[in-house]
Formats: sequence, C-alpha cells, structure tokens
Amino acid sequence: SKIGEYYGRHGQIDQATEQFSQMLDFARKNRLKKVEITALSNLALCKAQLGKFLDAIESWKLILPKNRDVERRINILSNISAGYGYVGEGSLSLKYAFDALNTAEINKLEELKISPLINIGTAYERDQMHQKALDYWLIALDLAKRFNATQSLYNVLNNIALAYNALENKELALKYAFESLELREKCAFMEELAAPLNNIGFIYETHGDPDSALEYYEKALEKYRLGNEYSSMANCIANFASIHIKKGDYQKARGYLEEALETVRRTDAQNVAVRVMNMLAEVYAKLGDYVKAYEYMRQTMNIENELNANRKENSISVNEANYYKRKIELQAEAYRKKNKELKHKNKLIRETGVELQKRNAVLNHTVEVLNWLVSVISHDVRAPLGNFTRMLGMMLDGSIAKEEHEEILQSLKNSGEHVYKLVDEMLDGIRLQRRKLDFYVDLVRQDLVPILMSIFSIYLPIAIRKRIDLTYNFSEEVIEALVDTDLFKIVIRNLLNNALKFTDEQGSVDISVSHEGDYVRLCVSDTGKGMDSKTIKAINDGLVPEINKDRVDDGIGLGLSLCRNALLRMNSSLEIESSPGKGSKISMNFPIKGH
Repeated sequence: SKIGEYYGRHGQIDQATEQFSQMLDFARKNRLKKVEITALSNLALCKAQLGKFLDAIESWKLILPKNRDVERRINILSNISAGYGYVGEGSLSLKYAFDALNTAEINKLEELKISPLINIGTAYERDQMHQKALDYWLIALDLAKRFNATQSLYNVLNNIALAYNALENKELALKYAFESLELREKCAFMEELAAPLNNIGFIYETHGDPDSALEYYEKALEKYRLGNEYSSMANCIANFASIHIKKGDYQKARGYLEEALETVRRTDAQNVAVRVMNMLAEVYAKLGDYVKAYEYMRQTMNIENELNANRKENSISVNEANYYKRKIELQAEAYRKKNKELKHKNKLIRETGVELQKRNAVLNHTVEVLNWLVSVISHDVRAPLGNFTRMLGMMLDGSIAKEEHEEILQSLKNSGEHVYKLVDEMLDGIRLQRRKLDFYVDLVRQDLVPILMSIFSIYLPIAIRKRIDLTYNFSEEVIEALVDTDLFKIVIRNLLNNALKFTDEQGSVDISVSHEGDYVRLCVSDTGKGMDSKTIKAINDGLVPEINKDRVDDGIGLGLSLCRNALLRMNSSLEIESSPGKGSKISMNFPIKGH
C-alpha cells in the first residue's frame, strides 16, 4: 500500500496501479475485506488519474455500500460526483454531490463540505450557470481557508477564476488564476502547475490577447506532458487550435485537433471529446472537406443525444429540488421527535405533509417552466444569433450588395431587440424561481419612493417612444414599508413591463402609492388589453398562464405568476382587477411593521 501511494504521489500511475492490483489480489485470496476496500479505492483513484473515469466510478460504487465510515462515504460520493463531471454527466454529478453535501451537513462535518460544494459549482458552470457556480465556489473558498485545505484551495481558486472570466470580469479572473498559480508553485508538483497556466491562457484568449494566451498554453502543455491527465491535456491542445482557427490557419488548427482527439480517446472524458470533434467539424468545413466535417458532427450528435437523454431523467433542477426536499423532510422529522409527546403531534405532521405536497407541486411546475425556457433558448434565442453571424459574415465577404446593408441591419436590430427582451424576462424569472427555494428573505423597512422613482426613470423613455402616458401618484414624499429590495424591484419591473407591453398608443399607465392603516397599498393600472378570468385564476393559483409554444413575440408568460410568488415571500399578495379590452389594475399591500 505504501509503495503504491508513493508512486501515486509522484505521478507514476502505471506503477501505482500494478502495486494496488497485487494488493487487491492478495486481499481477495485471504478474505481481508478492509484491505480489499483500501486497494479498490486506490485503484479507482489511479483509473481516474489515467482518465478512465467510468471504470473508477464503477469501483467507487462497488465500495460505497461496504463502507460505513461517514467520512469515507462522503469522500467516495464526492469522487463519484467528480467522475461523472469529467464524462459530461452533469446531472448525475450534481446528484452525488448533493448526497455528499447532505451527509456532511447531517453529521456536522464542515471541512468535508468543501469537495461537494466544488463539484456542485462545477456542474452548474458546465451548464452555463456561472453566477450560481460562483456562489457555491465562494462558500467552498471560505471553508478551504478556514481549514487550511491546500489542495482544495488552489482547485477552487482556479474555478473561481473561470467563473469570473465567464462573467466578463477579466481583472478578478486573472487575480484568482495567478493566486492559484502562486500557491501551487509553493507546494505542488510541476505537472500540477498546468491547470492554472492553462486557465490564465484561456482568460487572455477570451479577452482578445492571443499572443499572451499562446505563451501560457505552451507553458501549460509542457507541464501536462509530465503527467497523465490526458483529458486536461487534450483540452489544452484544443486551446492551441482555437487560437489558430481565429487566425484563419485551419491546417495548423487541424494538426492540434487531431492530436487532441487521439489524446482524449485514451479517457472517458466525453465533454472534451465533444468539444474537440465540434472544432474538427468546423475546421474540415472551412477546408472544404464536408464529408469529414459531417462525420465528426454526426459523432458529436450521437454523444450529445446520449447525454441529453440522461439529463432528462436527472435534470439539474430536479437534483437541486430533491436536495431542498430532503432538507424539508429532515426538518419535519426533527419536529416530530421534539413534539412526539404533545397532543398536536399528528396535526404538525399532517401540516408538514401538506406543505411538502405543495412544494412538490411547485417544484414539478418549476421543472416544466425551466424545460420550456430551454426550448425558448434553443429555438428563439440561438437561431437568431446564428442568423446574425451568417448575415454579418455574408456582408463582410461581399456576398450581399452594399445597397442592401441598411435594410438587413435594421432587420437584425429588430431581431436583436426581441431576443434581448426574451433573455431579460427569462433572467427575471430564473432569479425569482431561485428565490422560491431560499428559506431566507431580507425584509427591511425602507422608503419605497426612491426605489420606485429609479424604476420609473428607466421605463419613462419606453413609454414616450410608444406614446403612452406613464404617470405616478404618491400620497407622501416618504412612504416606508417592509420589503426585500431585490424581490420588490423585480416585481415592480415586471408589472411595469407588462403594463407597457400590452397597452397601445395613446393609452396610459399609472403607479399609485398610499397608506391604508398598517399597510402601504401600491397599484399599477393600465388601459391595455386586459385579462380573462381563466388567466387571472391561473395566476392566483400560482401557475404560469398557458404558454403559446409556437409564438413568443410578447414574451414567455412568466411575469405575473412569479410576481405573485415573490409577493408571498414578502407577506403580501397580488389583487387583479381586469377584463378583456378594459385594461388591468394590479394591487398589493405591504406591511409597515413586522409581526
């Protein structure tokens, strides 16, 4: 065991694998269960380091039921999560990460929460949810610093750098990337410097500095070739190709990509393989070899279809929902034990059951809405953006006559504004959906007038452009109420956006605020299209009104339903007075004092 561990620590993975295989054979022949588990665990780590993640996962799953030690179980769950992340199974990665996090929380093992938090962030990052990934990584960073967990510290610093890069904050991205590099230079092996060097190169590439990017990619590749991290090495080699594609040197890019593909095929890292084959398809198309381009595209589609099929069964939203559901169930169990001798025990349990059913209904509905959002992004956002690229390319290469440019640019502008509105509404909806799963609301007594005036000033130019009379009527100069600032802003923005969207020229929209006893009453009125009773009932039931899946010209229908849920979190409610063709009046009461 010690010899194998020595080889493993010094990057001699083949020798380590041989030692642990001999150890496993010896343990099985002599029925030494503990030794067998140790050997299997170490062999799995060797397989993972060689990029054989599926083999490693199979070994860890074999060990898991046999291991009753809580700390080891958490580590195994985290390893399985990381393995699924490398093979592109983000939803399964998230499932095991939440299992590990939940086990660590139940047993109050704060340090062992670090790896699950990193894995959860990685799953969200791969699903393009950069801010959510960053939130989890920052929590992991605090824990890693508190417990002086060096390995975890430079891993999470690396990840945070990538998140800030995706969020277009170059300064913070480079700060964390160089911090990770400096830490590794002090206490890591040479090959472990590769990841931060590669990330620094990627940050420079993203921000338009290809020469600096190549400099760091070369340093990174030199370090990767010292070790056995073939999936990361392949990704780094593909980064060279990315630079040469941007420079138009497709032959050179092809050479790098063929090497990257040969390297990644030594592993199970499907997400890297998909990236490399997509790039090869693009390069061969540019070189005029459409047969090879099609073949690589077909292989990519087969892998992605397989991954997508699994995502449907284990969606990220469902895994997150199950995590919070388990937390609610644990709370209910705690209440049951504390109050088992009290007469109202059964009542508490019934109420908890009803609450779980309600939350499950909301979560199921959330999954449906999020699936619809993915559909909107796929068809109504991605398609116009692809069209932008093609049309601009044709304009640049002279395929379209200059006299037609103005008309085409106007069309692209209109399409861009439509896509912007869709994305803006989706982001508001996603923010509110996330807040629904949060137990904490920051209710603060504050003056609503400055907040309303700042929002009013944003929408006034829109109203003027549409020839709509936008007015406000505040009963006093200072009107205070208990609200969560972020939720309040999103609610008012959604209400004003809806009012202006569905009100025709020469119409009017008005915001009024006044005191009514212990409450502040806020109303948004318009002379727009109005709503029928069926739509109002759907909103009051907490559901999104029926979405027209063939038409999203007027938005995607999330606004009022999500406003209602946000208001409930602030101890308020939505009152709707409306009828078709006669406009709408949306009213809500906010408490002035806490209960």
